[in-house]
Amino acid sequence: MNQDHPPAHDGKMPADWARAIVDPAAFAEEQRRLAHVWTFLGMTTDLEKDGDWFRASIATRSVFVQRFGGDLRGFENMCAHRFYPLRNSDRGNGPIICGFHHWQYDREGRAAGIPLCRELYGKLPHEVGARLTPIDVSTCGQMVFGRFRDPAITQSLEDFLDVGFPVLAAGSRARNPQYLALPIDANWRLSAHISLDDYHSPAVHPRTFGKAGHLRRQDISYHRFGLHSAFVNSKNADALEHLAEACRRGTYRPKRYSILQIVPNLLMAFFRTDFDFFHCAVTVYEPVRHDRTILRTWFYPAPFPPRLSWIRTLSDPIRSPLVRHYVKAVMREDNVVCERIQKSASQISRPPLLGGLEERIGWFEESYRELMKAGERTATRE
Repeated sequence: MNQDHPPAHDGKMPADWARAIVDPAAFAEEQRRLAHVWTFLGMTTDLEKDGDWFRASIATRSVFVQRFGGDLRGFENMCAHRFYPLRNSDRGNGPIICGFHHWQYDREGRAAGIPLCRELYGKLPHEVGARLTPIDVSTCGQMVFGRFRDPAITQSLEDFLDVGFPVLAAGSRARNPQYLALPIDANWRLSAHISLDDYHSPAVHPRTFGKAGHLRRQDISYHRFGLHSAFVNSKNADALEHLAEACRRGTYRPKRYSILQIVPNLLMAFFRTDFDFFHCAVTVYEPVRHDRTILRTWFYPAPFPPRLSWIRTLSDPIRSPLVRHYVKAVMREDNVVCERIQKSASQISRPPLLGGLEERIGWFEESYRELMKAGERTATRE
């Protein structure tokens, strides 16, 4: 979508669009409806060996994904016996054994070992019939996604990601990614909004982005694909399609800043660090409460061969800590804004006035309402 003078967004957001940002009950209902949406959970770099697992979250519900040989399996992080969390750190390796009573589960999530089972239950472990709640797990490149199951929801991850699938698959080929986790005292949608906002940089990021003027809308392109959106620092209306096709062919080399936002709460960005060297950042805004979010980011040299690759090999040990400092600084600047909006969110009684450089916020909210409607239909079946 390229226009010389793009109009402001048409304001279709409802007046009560911020209700789940300030109302814990509305937030809980929102999260219940989002539990069946494909959600980014983590990277396969944490699941390289048999028995490796990591803990994540889907719509505030704790889950874990574990490697069993060549398969990845995912379950809700809660013992079927007395509901004790099975995984109590971010990652690890080992069998699924509950730390409360030592119940053990197999790769299918079935209780396969129960201490004193015959004496206490009068049955063998497999006859008790206890099992973990499974989640659907699928991958895109090195990215792991999951969702809680619903028999009426059959859309594959590839179909859900649409044209973004080859971009995420190519961009996720990380080697030893750096990782950051920052808490935010603000709602996850406020964090999503600021990542979709190309209007705020001169005011919020003068130290990290510089004091350059605003972007000109006619010099960039916005793209919608499925429920998602993208920014490419190019006038070309076909820029995203060209990017995706180059990723499919294995010929993509980043030349400009680009960012894909995947609903509900994921983004992937390619950004220049220096010369022709680019980094990739994968960020998820993990909801915790209506007023609390954990921002999780993986970042690493963009996995595409640059010109003068030998220079990057020599300079990456110096560049990596500088990039970490820069990424952390940018995130903190954004987080301050989100936290201040959260403090005044109870006063919101109308939609925002979105201009051309905030257009994708309106798109995101349209997709959000579509997911809420689909989630309502799912909720009636539960």
